Amino acid sequence: MKDKKKSIDADKKESIKASATITAKHFYKDIPSGSGIEAASDGFYVIGDDTPFLYQLDKNYKQVAKYELFDTADFKNGRIPKPLKPDLESLATFTYKDKSYLFTIGSGSSEVRKKAYLVELPINSEKPEVKVIDLKGLFDTLQKNKSIVGDELLNIEGLDFSDDKVYLLQRALNKAGNLVLTFELSDFNAFLFEDKPLPKPELYFVKLPSLQGYQAGFSGAYVLEDKLFFTASVESAPDAIQDGEVLGSCVGFIPLADLPKATNADKPVIAKAAIVTDENEKTYIGKIESLVVDKGEKNGKCKVIAISDDDKGHSEILEVEFMVE
Repeated sequence: MKDKKKSIDADKKESIKASATITAKHFYKDIPSGSGIEAASDGFYVIGDDTPFLYQLDKNYKQVAKYELFDTADFKNGRIPKPLKPDLESLATFTYKDKSYLFTIGSGSSEVRKKAYLVELPINSEKPEVKVIDLKGLFDTLQKNKSIVGDELLNIEGLDFSDDKVYLLQRALNKAGNLVLTFELSDFNAFLFEDKPLPKPELYFVKLPSLQGYQAGFSGAYVLEDKLFFTASVESAPDAIQDGEVLGSCVGFIPLADLPKATNADKPVIAKAAIVTDENEKTYIGKIESLVVDKGEKNGKCKVIAISDDDKGHSEILEVEFMVE
């Protein structure tokens, strides 16, 4: 018990100069298990990890459309059963040959979770053309890499693109830590559109805060300027498949310039992060899954739009003021 308290105190000390305070909430009864959010030209796109639909919201967070990404036969009682769900955990946009695309991928933690879906933007049809991409080869290769997964399952929970890089975030579990995996964007585009092989990713190790003796695990990514913003949640889950009790979530960032210094697991980069709380400083007991940064930093503050999954088939969007002193 004494050792656990020391761990908690140390983590508080690391994150004491940052705060993440919820300023507004928006609840969605009919958007199940929110797991990814991305900015759109006039609002946001949202996905869930056990739904076949892509949801579109306006700037006031009102749902205005939904699009079918794949067959809905397994979408029963408002959710796809856990053994069958594709576990879409990440959503991001990128540009290839002057065209914009929305890209969502599974976590890779089981055979049914090794697919990606690509939609060209803007969406001008109720049934947009969706390209299905098999990521089994990539995910199987990553799973075999003990530097990434240790003795655990692969669990990719974050994805985003910069002008020249692709960032994948592997979620920590038990003794396996949080990692940032990067590819050259040109190589990734050749993989997606030209069936070219992907080279090995660069690996960077990251230390996040803990709660009650459990380390936070990456759950979402967003690149803005020179920073990799992220969400992470603290969950007492036994593995990458089963859900556990959610103890809290955090928001933070890693300066991109710091990543090359973190190639050694024994010397991880320490992220600047804060546990998400309400205005009364009470910890938000919810599983925050993804984010977009609505506004750049000003006086150390920025506005984060995050999506949360309650593991009961509902979703919540949070407006969060994130501040680093």
